[in-house]
Amino acid sequence: MTTRSLARGQKIDRYATLKRASRIMIIMVFTLILLGMLSLVILALTILHQARKDEARPADAIIVLGAAQWNGSPSAILKARLDHAYDLYASGLAPMIVLTGGTGPGDSFSESEVSKTYLQQRGVPVSAMRTVDGLTSWQSLQEARATDLRNGEQVILVSDPFHMFRVKHMSEDLGLVAYTSPTKTSPIRPNTPTEYRYVTREVGAYLAYLFLKR
Repeated sequence: MTTRSLARGQKIDRYATLKRASRIMIIMVFTLILLGMLSLVILALTILHQARKDEARPADAIIVLGAAQWNGSPSAILKARLDHAYDLYASGLAPMIVLTGGTGPGDSFSESEVSKTYLQQRGVPVSAMRTVDGLTSWQSLQEARATDLRNGEQVILVSDPFHMFRVKHMSEDLGLVAYTSPTKTSPIRPNTPTEYRYVTREVGAYLAYLFLKR
């Protein structure tokens, strides 16, 4: 075999090796992408599974996650959450309701104060309610934890179904024993395109909390 033939053979071998390495790299990249997509689908299904569960039971407090208010009146979403919290309180499941939600930009009223007024009009005594600020779910739960709640105390979380998975994990990370009880009268109805959009958003929100703790 001549020197030229040997060099040509080595060049072909190097090319074949690089081609195999590139093929393996492409397969690995596509495998990672598929695994990532599968993980997101599993997370979305887990959020939906938690959304369909009502874990209400006797607890130390009911925590209501805030939602929009309009000039001192609760929005339809907030009203649905408050009505559900009222039913739980009236059933004797907890002696205290913690109302969360701060004052948004341009607003004159905080979500928690509007919630307090609404429940007071329904007959809940002021002594049975606590109001805390918070413009995000994490801030709201941190503020709620800092009220009269001690480590290991049990709470019932009230919000929309799609929200339950994330706030349950946040509450547990704050040292609370959390049970979820989603409202059943929210305008965001189960198994609708609107709910699926919120679930998709929750996937991103949960990942942001998981990695950024916010």
